Amino acid sequence: MFSLLLVAALAQGPAAPPEPSASPQAPPVLPVPDAGVADAVVPPLPVASLPPATHELFRRIQGRVAQVRIIERRSGTKSSIGSAFFVSAKGHALTNYHVVSDLVLHPEDYTAELDRGDATVPVRLLAVDVASDLAVIQMDAPVSDYFKLEEHEPPQGTRLFAMGNPRDLGTTIVEGTYNGLVRDALYERVHFSGAINPGMSGGPTLSGEGGVVGVNVATMGNQVGFLVPVVRARTLLDRALEQSAPPDPAALMTSVKDQLMANQQRITDRLMATDLPKQSLGEYRVPGRWSPFLKCWGDTPHDPETPYTVTSYQCSSEEDIFLSSSHRTGVVTYLHQHVESQKLGAMRFSALYSTLFSQDPDAVAATREDVTNFRCKSEFVDVKGLTVRAAICLRAYRRFPGLYDLVLRAATLNATTHGVDTSLTLGGFSAENARKLARRYLEGLSWTK
Repeated sequence: MFSLLLVAALAQGPAAPPEPSASPQAPPVLPVPDAGVADAVVPPLPVASLPPATHELFRRIQGRVAQVRIIERRSGTKSSIGSAFFVSAKGHALTNYHVVSDLVLHPEDYTAELDRGDATVPVRLLAVDVASDLAVIQMDAPVSDYFKLEEHEPPQGTRLFAMGNPRDLGTTIVEGTYNGLVRDALYERVHFSGAINPGMSGGPTLSGEGGVVGVNVATMGNQVGFLVPVVRARTLLDRALEQSAPPDPAALMTSVKDQLMANQQRITDRLMATDLPKQSLGEYRVPGRWSPFLKCWGDTPHDPETPYTVTSYQCSSEEDIFLSSSHRTGVVTYLHQHVESQKLGAMRFSALYSTLFSQDPDAVAATREDVTNFRCKSEFVDVKGLTVRAAICLRAYRRFPGLYDLVLRAATLNATTHGVDTSLTLGGFSAENARKLARRYLEGLSWTK
Protein backbone atom coordinates (compact mmCIF):
# COMPACT_ATOMS: atom_id res chain seq x y z
CA MET A 1 0.00 0.00 0.00
CA PHE A 2 1.09 3.53 -0.60
CA SER A 3 2.09 4.57 2.90
CA LEU A 4 4.33 7.11 4.51
CA LEU A 5 3.79 5.90 8.03
CA LEU A 6 6.34 3.22 8.74
CA VAL A 7 4.78 1.78 11.85
CA ALA A 8 6.77 -1.18 13.14
CA ALA A 9 5.11 -4.14 14.84
CA LEU A 10 7.11 -4.39 18.04
CA ALA A 11 6.91 -8.08 18.83
CA GLN A 12 10.51 -9.24 18.66
CA GLY A 13 11.58 -12.33 16.77
CA PRO A 14 13.91 -15.05 17.98
CA ALA A 15 16.29 -13.74 20.57
CA ALA A 16 19.21 -14.86 22.68
CA PRO A 17 18.41 -16.73 25.93
CA PRO A 18 17.71 -14.46 28.90
CA GLU A 19 20.45 -13.68 31.36
CA PRO A 20 20.17 -16.23 34.18
CA SER A 21 21.17 -14.06 37.11
CA ALA A 22 20.07 -10.51 36.30
CA SER A 23 16.31 -11.10 36.43
CA PRO A 24 14.54 -9.16 39.19
CA GLN A 25 12.66 -11.12 41.82
CA ALA A 26 8.89 -11.02 41.39
CA PRO A 27 6.76 -10.18 44.44
CA PRO A 28 5.43 -13.12 46.46
CA VAL A 29 2.16 -14.65 45.31
CA LEU A 30 -0.48 -14.58 48.03
CA PRO A 31 -3.57 -16.80 48.16
CA VAL A 32 -6.68 -15.04 46.95
CA PRO A 33 -10.24 -16.39 47.23
CA ASP A 34 -11.72 -17.65 43.97
CA ALA A 35 -14.93 -15.67 44.26
CA GLY A 36 -15.68 -12.13 45.28
CA VAL A 37 -12.18 -10.82 44.66
CA ALA A 38 -12.28 -7.05 44.44
CA ASP A 39 -9.64 -5.26 42.45
CA ALA A 40 -7.24 -3.66 44.88
CA VAL A 41 -6.41 -0.02 44.38
CA VAL A 42 -2.73 0.55 43.74
CA PRO A 43 -1.49 3.14 46.24
CA PRO A 44 -0.62 6.32 44.30
CA LEU A 45 3.02 7.23 44.04
CA PRO A 46 3.58 10.90 44.85
CA VAL A 47 4.83 12.75 41.79
CA ALA A 48 7.40 14.50 43.91
CA SER A 49 9.15 11.19 44.55
CA LEU A 50 9.83 10.60 40.83
CA PRO A 51 11.91 13.44 39.32
CA PRO A 52 14.71 13.44 38.52
CA ALA A 53 15.10 9.65 38.93
CA THR A 54 12.63 6.84 38.30
CA HIS A 55 14.24 4.27 40.57
CA GLU A 56 11.40 4.38 43.09
CA LEU A 57 8.79 3.77 40.41
CA PHE A 58 10.91 0.97 38.96
CA ARG A 59 11.44 -0.70 42.33
CA ARG A 60 7.80 -0.68 43.29
CA ILE A 61 6.18 -1.89 40.08
CA GLN A 62 8.66 -3.93 38.07
CA GLY A 63 7.05 -7.18 39.30
CA ARG A 64 3.81 -6.19 37.60
CA VAL A 65 5.41 -6.40 34.14
CA ALA A 66 6.35 -9.73 32.54
CA GLN A 67 7.77 -11.00 29.28
CA VAL A 68 5.40 -12.90 26.98
CA ARG A 69 7.00 -15.81 25.19
CA ILE A 70 5.32 -17.53 22.27
CA ILE A 71 6.54 -21.15 22.20
CA GLU A 72 6.60 -23.34 19.11
CA ARG A 73 5.24 -26.71 20.25
CA ARG A 74 7.44 -29.05 18.19
CA SER A 75 10.77 -27.54 19.19
CA GLY A 76 9.70 -26.21 22.58
CA THR A 77 11.58 -22.96 21.94
CA LYS A 78 10.66 -19.29 21.67
CA SER A 79 9.41 -18.05 18.32
CA SER A 80 8.73 -14.48 19.44
CA ILE A 81 8.54 -12.32 22.55
CA GLY A 82 6.70 -9.26 23.81
CA SER A 83 5.56 -7.68 27.06
CA ALA A 84 2.48 -7.91 29.26
CA PHE A 85 1.33 -6.44 32.58
CA PHE A 86 -0.99 -7.69 35.31
CA VAL A 87 -4.35 -5.96 35.75
CA SER A 88 -6.27 -8.15 38.22
CA ALA A 89 -5.72 -10.22 41.34
CA LYS A 90 -6.76 -13.34 39.41
CA GLY A 91 -3.75 -13.20 37.08
CA HIS A 92 -5.27 -11.36 34.12
CA ALA A 93 -2.71 -9.49 32.02
CA LEU A 94 -2.91 -7.18 29.01
CA THR A 95 -0.69 -7.36 25.94
CA ASN A 96 -0.94 -6.68 22.18
CA TYR A 97 -2.85 -8.87 19.76
CA HIS A 98 0.17 -8.90 17.45
CA VAL A 99 2.25 -10.44 20.26
CA VAL A 100 -0.12 -13.42 20.61
CA SER A 101 -1.62 -13.63 17.10
CA ASP A 102 -0.09 -17.08 16.51
CA LEU A 103 -2.26 -18.43 19.35
CA VAL A 104 -5.35 -17.33 17.42
CA LEU A 105 -4.31 -18.38 13.91
CA HIS A 106 -2.27 -21.51 14.74
CA PRO A 107 -3.35 -22.77 18.19
CA GLU A 108 -2.20 -26.29 17.30
CA ASP A 109 1.38 -25.08 16.77
CA TYR A 110 1.94 -22.51 19.52
CA THR A 111 1.52 -21.95 23.24
CA ALA A 112 2.34 -18.95 25.43
CA GLU A 113 4.05 -18.38 28.75
CA LEU A 114 4.98 -15.48 31.00
CA ASP A 115 8.50 -15.02 32.30
CA ARG A 116 8.13 -13.23 35.66
CA GLY A 117 11.82 -13.15 36.46
CA ASP A 118 11.89 -15.92 39.04
CA ALA A 119 9.47 -18.28 37.31
CA THR A 120 7.95 -19.07 33.93
CA VAL A 121 4.24 -19.91 33.90
CA PRO A 122 1.84 -20.95 31.13
CA VAL A 123 -0.97 -18.59 30.15
CA ARG A 124 -4.18 -18.90 28.16
CA LEU A 125 -5.72 -16.39 25.76
CA LEU A 126 -9.09 -15.03 26.86
CA ALA A 127 -10.06 -12.15 24.55
CA VAL A 128 -8.75 -10.00 21.71
CA ASP A 129 -9.50 -6.63 20.14
CA VAL A 130 -7.87 -6.98 16.73
CA ALA A 131 -8.61 -3.42 15.54
CA SER A 132 -7.08 -1.91 18.68
CA ASP A 133 -4.26 -4.53 18.75
CA LEU A 134 -5.02 -5.72 22.28
CA ALA A 135 -5.35 -9.09 24.01
CA VAL A 136 -6.09 -10.38 27.51
CA ILE A 137 -4.22 -13.43 28.79
CA GLN A 138 -4.39 -15.16 32.18
CA MET A 139 -2.26 -17.47 34.27
CA ASP A 140 -3.72 -19.85 36.85
CA ALA A 141 -1.98 -18.38 39.92
CA PRO A 142 -3.34 -15.23 41.57
CA VAL A 143 -1.15 -12.14 41.99
CA SER A 144 -0.95 -9.67 44.83
CA ASP A 145 0.53 -6.77 42.88
CA TYR A 146 -1.01 -5.40 39.68
CA PHE A 147 -1.77 -2.17 37.85
CA LYS A 148 -4.79 0.08 37.98
CA LEU A 149 -6.15 1.23 34.62
CA GLU A 150 -6.87 4.95 34.69
CA GLU A 151 -10.38 6.14 33.88
CA HIS A 152 -9.33 8.91 31.48
CA GLU A 153 -6.46 10.14 29.35
CA PRO A 154 -3.98 12.49 31.07
CA PRO A 155 -3.58 16.16 30.10
CA GLN A 156 -1.45 16.83 27.04
CA GLY A 157 2.19 17.30 27.97
CA THR A 158 2.05 14.92 30.96
CA ARG A 159 5.28 13.11 31.73
CA LEU A 160 4.84 9.34 31.17
CA PHE A 161 6.83 6.15 31.74
CA ALA A 162 6.69 3.26 29.24
CA MET A 163 7.69 -0.17 30.55
CA GLY A 164 8.58 -3.40 28.78
CA ASN A 165 11.28 -5.86 27.82
CA PRO A 166 13.16 -4.31 24.89
CA ARG A 167 15.24 -6.76 22.86
CA ASP A 168 15.12 -9.37 25.63
CA LEU A 169 17.17 -7.14 27.96
CA GLY A 170 14.84 -7.33 30.96
CA THR A 171 12.33 -4.87 32.37
CA THR A 172 13.09 -1.31 31.30
CA ILE A 173 11.53 2.12 31.82
CA VAL A 174 11.49 4.75 29.06
CA GLU A 175 10.46 8.30 29.90
CA GLY A 176 8.39 10.32 27.45
CA THR A 177 5.53 12.76 26.95
CA TYR A 178 1.81 12.37 26.34
CA ASN A 179 0.91 14.26 23.16
CA GLY A 180 -2.77 13.36 22.91
CA LEU A 181 -4.64 11.22 20.41
CA VAL A 182 -3.33 11.13 16.85
CA ARG A 183 -5.55 13.45 14.80
CA ASP A 184 -7.64 12.09 11.94
CA ALA A 185 -6.53 8.50 12.59
CA LEU A 186 -8.52 5.54 11.31
CA TYR A 187 -7.60 3.56 14.44
CA GLU A 188 -7.26 5.35 17.78
CA ARG A 189 -3.67 5.82 18.89
CA VAL A 190 -1.90 8.02 21.43
CA HIS A 191 1.21 9.90 20.28
CA PHE A 192 3.98 9.22 22.82
CA SER A 193 7.35 11.00 22.64
CA GLY A 194 9.69 8.26 23.81
CA ALA A 195 11.87 5.40 22.57
CA ILE A 196 9.51 2.42 22.50
CA ASN A 197 11.71 -0.42 21.27
CA PRO A 198 11.17 -3.94 19.86
CA GLY A 199 10.07 -6.28 22.65
CA MET A 200 8.17 -3.54 24.53
CA SER A 201 4.93 -4.32 22.66
CA GLY A 202 2.13 -4.91 25.14
CA GLY A 203 3.86 -3.18 28.04
CA PRO A 204 2.15 -0.44 30.05
CA THR A 205 2.72 3.29 29.86
CA LEU A 206 2.16 4.96 33.22
CA SER A 207 1.47 8.32 34.72
CA GLY A 208 3.71 9.56 37.53
CA GLU A 209 1.18 8.15 40.01
CA GLY A 210 1.66 4.63 38.63
CA GLY A 211 -1.67 4.23 36.81
CA VAL A 212 -1.80 2.87 33.27
CA VAL A 213 -2.77 5.45 30.63
CA GLY A 214 -1.94 3.42 27.50
CA VAL A 215 -0.47 0.22 26.08
CA ASN A 216 2.73 0.22 24.00
CA VAL A 217 1.94 -0.78 20.43
CA ALA A 218 4.15 0.76 17.70
CA THR A 219 6.96 3.14 16.80
CA MET A 220 8.22 5.27 13.92
CA GLY A 221 11.62 5.61 15.55
CA ASN A 222 13.26 8.91 16.48
CA GLN A 223 11.34 9.16 19.76
CA VAL A 224 7.95 8.87 18.02
CA GLY A 225 5.90 6.08 19.61
CA PHE A 226 2.25 5.06 19.75
CA LEU A 227 0.02 3.69 22.49
CA VAL A 228 -3.41 2.11 22.54
CA PRO A 229 -5.66 4.43 24.59
CA VAL A 230 -6.48 3.14 28.06
CA VAL A 231 -10.24 3.25 27.37
CA ARG A 232 -9.79 0.46 24.81
CA ALA A 233 -7.87 -1.61 27.34
CA ARG A 234 -10.57 -1.13 29.98
CA THR A 235 -13.31 -2.22 27.57
CA LEU A 236 -11.50 -5.41 26.59
CA LEU A 237 -10.59 -6.27 30.18
CA ASP A 238 -14.20 -5.85 31.29
CA ARG A 239 -15.28 -8.25 28.54
CA ALA A 240 -12.68 -10.81 29.59
CA LEU A 241 -13.68 -10.58 33.25
CA GLU A 242 -17.29 -11.36 32.35
CA GLN A 243 -16.37 -14.67 30.67
CA SER A 244 -17.23 -17.80 32.59
CA ALA A 245 -14.61 -19.89 30.76
CA PRO A 246 -11.77 -19.39 28.27
CA PRO A 247 -12.98 -19.46 24.63
CA ASP A 248 -11.98 -22.37 22.42
CA PRO A 249 -9.89 -21.70 19.26
CA ALA A 250 -12.95 -21.66 17.00
CA ALA A 251 -14.64 -19.06 19.19
CA LEU A 252 -11.55 -16.83 19.09
CA MET A 253 -11.46 -17.01 15.29
CA THR A 254 -15.14 -16.14 15.14
CA SER A 255 -14.54 -13.20 17.45
CA VAL A 256 -11.76 -11.88 15.19
CA LYS A 257 -13.96 -12.28 12.11
CA ASP A 258 -16.86 -10.44 13.77
CA GLN A 259 -14.54 -7.60 14.74
CA LEU A 260 -13.17 -7.33 11.19
CA MET A 261 -16.67 -7.31 9.74
CA ALA A 262 -17.72 -4.56 12.15
CA ASN A 263 -14.61 -2.56 11.30
CA GLN A 264 -15.15 -2.68 7.53
CA GLN A 265 -18.78 -1.69 8.01
CA ARG A 266 -17.70 1.28 10.12
CA ILE A 267 -15.30 2.44 7.39
CA THR A 268 -17.86 1.88 4.63
CA ASP A 269 -20.57 3.83 6.45
CA ARG A 270 -18.13 6.65 7.11
CA LEU A 271 -17.09 6.92 3.45
CA MET A 272 -20.55 6.48 1.95
CA ALA A 273 -21.95 9.19 4.23
CA THR A 274 -19.43 11.69 2.83
CA ASP A 275 -19.57 13.47 -0.52
CA LEU A 276 -16.58 12.40 -2.58
CA PRO A 277 -14.51 15.57 -3.18
CA LYS A 278 -12.92 16.19 -6.58
CA GLN A 279 -9.25 16.91 -7.20
CA SER A 280 -8.05 18.60 -10.40
CA LEU A 281 -5.43 16.60 -12.31
CA GLY A 282 -4.57 17.92 -15.76
CA GLU A 283 -7.71 18.04 -17.87
CA TYR A 284 -9.55 15.77 -15.45
CA ARG A 285 -11.11 15.71 -12.03
CA VAL A 286 -10.45 12.67 -9.85
CA PRO A 287 -11.45 11.49 -6.35
CA GLY A 288 -9.72 13.69 -3.78
CA ARG A 289 -9.36 13.33 -0.03
CA TRP A 290 -12.45 11.28 0.72
CA SER A 291 -12.13 11.37 4.52
CA PRO A 292 -9.88 13.05 7.12
CA PHE A 293 -8.28 9.69 7.95
CA LEU A 294 -6.78 9.64 4.44
CA LYS A 295 -3.47 11.40 3.88
CA CYS A 296 -2.88 12.67 0.32
CA TRP A 297 0.15 13.90 -1.60
CA GLY A 298 1.28 14.42 -5.18
CA ASP A 299 4.39 14.60 -7.33
CA THR A 300 5.65 15.13 -10.88
CA PRO A 301 9.14 13.72 -11.61
CA HIS A 302 11.19 15.94 -13.89
CA ASP A 303 13.40 14.14 -16.38
CA PRO A 304 14.25 16.16 -19.52
CA GLU A 305 15.09 12.96 -21.42
CA THR A 306 11.65 11.41 -20.88
CA PRO A 307 9.23 12.29 -23.73
CA TYR A 308 6.21 12.27 -21.42
CA THR A 309 5.18 13.39 -17.93
CA VAL A 310 3.41 11.44 -15.20
CA THR A 311 1.80 13.47 -12.42
CA SER A 312 0.69 11.33 -9.49
CA TYR A 313 -1.82 12.01 -6.74
CA GLN A 314 -2.31 9.39 -4.05
CA CYS A 315 -4.23 8.98 -0.81
CA SER A 316 -3.85 6.35 1.90
CA SER A 317 -5.22 5.54 5.33
CA GLU A 318 -1.56 4.94 6.30
CA GLU A 319 -2.68 2.56 9.06
CA ASP A 320 -3.68 -1.08 8.99
CA ILE A 321 -4.75 -3.98 11.18
CA PHE A 322 -2.20 -6.66 12.01
CA LEU A 323 -3.60 -10.15 11.47
CA SER A 324 -0.29 -11.99 11.25
CA SER A 325 3.33 -11.30 10.34
CA SER A 326 2.37 -11.93 6.70
CA HIS A 327 -1.13 -10.47 6.54
CA ARG A 328 -2.36 -6.90 7.01
CA THR A 329 -5.90 -5.63 6.48
CA GLY A 330 -8.27 -2.73 7.15
CA VAL A 331 -6.81 -0.27 4.62
CA VAL A 332 -8.03 2.18 1.98
CA THR A 333 -5.58 3.55 -0.59
CA TYR A 334 -5.74 4.94 -4.12
CA LEU A 335 -3.45 6.37 -6.78
CA HIS A 336 -4.13 8.58 -9.80
CA GLN A 337 -1.55 9.05 -12.57
CA HIS A 338 -2.07 11.74 -15.20
CA VAL A 339 -0.03 10.85 -18.26
CA GLU A 340 0.64 13.38 -21.02
CA SER A 341 2.98 13.67 -24.00
CA GLN A 342 3.36 16.18 -26.82
CA LYS A 343 6.30 14.28 -28.30
CA LEU A 344 4.94 10.74 -28.66
CA GLY A 345 2.57 9.98 -31.47
CA ALA A 346 -0.81 8.37 -30.89
CA MET A 347 0.51 4.81 -31.37
CA ARG A 348 3.48 5.17 -29.04
CA PHE A 349 1.38 6.96 -26.44
CA SER A 350 -1.20 4.18 -26.60
CA ALA A 351 1.52 1.60 -25.97
CA LEU A 352 2.84 3.60 -22.99
CA TYR A 353 -0.66 4.03 -21.59
CA SER A 354 -1.44 0.32 -21.94
CA THR A 355 1.78 -0.55 -20.11
CA LEU A 356 0.82 1.66 -17.17
CA PHE A 357 -2.64 0.10 -17.01
CA SER A 358 -1.23 -3.44 -17.03
CA GLN A 359 1.05 -2.81 -14.04
CA ASP A 360 -0.10 -4.38 -10.81
CA PRO A 361 -0.82 -1.87 -8.02
CA ASP A 362 0.44 -2.48 -4.51
CA ALA A 363 -1.98 -4.98 -2.97
CA VAL A 364 -2.50 -5.43 0.76
CA ALA A 365 0.23 -7.63 2.26
CA ALA A 366 -0.86 -11.28 2.35
CA THR A 367 0.31 -14.76 1.36
CA ARG A 368 -1.36 -17.74 -0.32
CA GLU A 369 -2.04 -19.12 3.14
CA ASP A 370 -4.08 -15.98 3.87
CA VAL A 371 -5.97 -15.26 0.64
CA THR A 372 -7.05 -16.80 -2.66
CA ASN A 373 -5.90 -15.57 -6.06
CA PHE A 374 -7.56 -12.46 -7.47
CA ARG A 375 -10.52 -13.04 -9.77
CA CYS A 376 -11.03 -10.11 -12.16
CA LYS A 377 -13.65 -8.75 -14.49
CA SER A 378 -12.82 -6.12 -17.11
CA GLU A 379 -15.25 -3.96 -19.07
CA PHE A 380 -15.74 -0.55 -20.67
CA VAL A 381 -17.80 1.84 -18.56
CA ASP A 382 -19.48 5.13 -19.36
CA VAL A 383 -18.99 7.53 -16.42
CA LYS A 384 -21.25 10.50 -17.15
CA GLY A 385 -20.11 10.64 -20.77
CA LEU A 386 -16.47 9.75 -20.07
CA THR A 387 -15.39 6.39 -21.51
CA VAL A 388 -13.35 4.38 -19.02
CA ARG A 389 -11.75 0.96 -19.19
CA ALA A 390 -12.20 -0.66 -15.78
CA ALA A 391 -11.05 -3.92 -14.20
CA ILE A 392 -12.30 -4.97 -10.77
CA CYS A 393 -10.55 -7.79 -8.90
CA LEU A 394 -11.48 -9.57 -5.67
CA ARG A 395 -9.65 -12.14 -3.57
CA ALA A 396 -11.19 -13.97 -0.60
CA TYR A 397 -9.81 -14.42 2.91
CA ARG A 398 -9.25 -18.10 3.63
CA ARG A 399 -9.58 -17.92 7.42
CA PHE A 400 -12.36 -15.34 7.52
CA PRO A 401 -15.07 -16.15 4.95
CA GLY A 402 -17.00 -13.12 3.77
CA LEU A 403 -14.01 -10.78 3.74
CA TYR A 404 -12.16 -9.73 0.59
CA ASP A 405 -9.45 -7.50 -0.78
CA LEU A 406 -10.45 -5.40 -3.78
CA VAL A 407 -8.31 -3.81 -6.46
CA LEU A 408 -9.97 -1.52 -9.01
CA ARG A 409 -8.02 -0.37 -12.08
CA ALA A 410 -9.44 2.23 -14.46
CA ALA A 411 -8.14 4.35 -17.32
CA THR A 412 -9.80 7.13 -19.30
CA LEU A 413 -10.01 6.62 -23.08
CA ASN A 414 -11.17 9.97 -24.41
CA ALA A 415 -7.85 11.32 -25.79
CA THR A 416 -4.77 10.17 -27.72
CA THR A 417 -2.05 12.24 -25.99
CA HIS A 418 -3.19 12.31 -22.36
CA GLY A 419 -5.24 10.35 -19.87
CA VAL A 420 -5.69 9.31 -16.24
CA ASP A 421 -4.83 5.85 -14.94
CA THR A 422 -6.25 5.23 -11.48
CA SER A 423 -6.32 2.39 -8.93
CA LEU A 424 -8.23 1.78 -5.69
CA THR A 425 -7.19 -0.82 -3.10
CA LEU A 426 -9.43 -1.91 -0.24
CA GLY A 427 -8.29 -4.43 2.38
CA GLY A 428 -10.72 -6.53 4.40
CA PHE A 429 -14.21 -5.60 3.15
CA SER A 430 -17.35 -7.55 2.34
CA ALA A 431 -17.86 -8.05 -1.40
CA GLU A 432 -20.98 -5.89 -1.31
CA ASN A 433 -19.29 -3.00 0.47
CA ALA A 434 -16.15 -3.24 -1.69
CA ARG A 435 -18.20 -2.99 -4.89
CA LYS A 436 -20.29 -0.17 -3.44
CA LEU A 437 -17.18 1.87 -2.64
CA ALA A 438 -15.65 1.07 -6.04
CA ARG A 439 -18.75 2.38 -7.84
CA ARG A 440 -18.72 5.59 -5.82
CA TYR A 441 -15.00 5.96 -6.58
CA LEU A 442 -15.51 5.60 -10.34
CA GLU A 443 -18.24 8.24 -10.22
CA GLY A 444 -15.55 10.67 -9.07
CA LEU A 445 -13.86 10.65 -12.50
CA SER A 446 -14.72 13.42 -14.98
CA TRP A 447 -13.23 15.35 -17.91
CA THR A 448 -13.13 19.15 -17.61
CA LYS A 449 -13.04 19.90 -21.35
